[in-house]
Amino acid sequence: MPRPPKSKPAPARPDTATDTSQTELAEENRVRHAIVEAVLAHRLPPGTRLVESRLCEAFGVNRSLLRRVFVRLAGEKVIELQHNRGATIAQPGPQEMHQVFEARQLIESGIIRSLGQKATPETLAAIRSLVAEERAAYLAGEWSKWVRLSGEYHLQVARLLGNTELEDILRSLIARTTLMIALYDSPGSNVCPFDEHIEILEALETGNSEHACSLMSHHLHGAEVKLQRDNGVPEVDLVALFSSAP
Repeated sequence: MPRPPKSKPAPARPDTATDTSQTELAEENRVRHAIVEAVLAHRLPPGTRLVESRLCEAFGVNRSLLRRVFVRLAGEKVIELQHNRGATIAQPGPQEMHQVFEARQLIESGIIRSLGQKATPETLAAIRSLVAEERAAYLAGEWSKWVRLSGEYHLQVARLLGNTELEDILRSLIARTTLMIALYDSPGSNVCPFDEHIEILEALETGNSEHACSLMSHHLHGAEVKLQRDNGVPEVDLVALFSSAP
């Protein structure tokens, strides 16, 4: 007796759930990037209140997506979330600022000292190229790019040590100080001078780790001292700021 023909498998359906989640993640990244860029460019000063309805209108997103972005930004300490007050751009106080810079002083001085026997002109060449990019961004007035590159310089120096645990700790501290520079420094003031970055590299190239360590300590202390806090919180039109955001 002949067997009945096998039924054909149903055609595979597109994974609409995956497509939807990827689309939402792309939207979250877009909104997050726009807010971070506005902070770095000094268009969102410390203490600015992020009104959900205005931001949803500006970005064309719903409150659920925007709140997920807020949670991410709060974890990165870009914004502060408070009950009954909503979201505001972070306002790191003097004590927090000092503690973060103090932690960097202790960690980066140790890194520089340890690099004394390892760093060579060859291994430092890529970092010299980074400083050249940093200088070009500063001279071109590309403020947000310069702020990022100045932080990346310190991370790349630490990367030469090959200690990923230490690198992760420093990455978090650099992100916080980068935010502080973006929030409180005036564009063009060069709070993290690229010429001092070069001096540190030159000391490492000659094997003078103690001098390089002293230069790094002076560099970080100078950055902390130069940051001036502005307590005034101007009114920001969120719709006008973000309506044209890509």
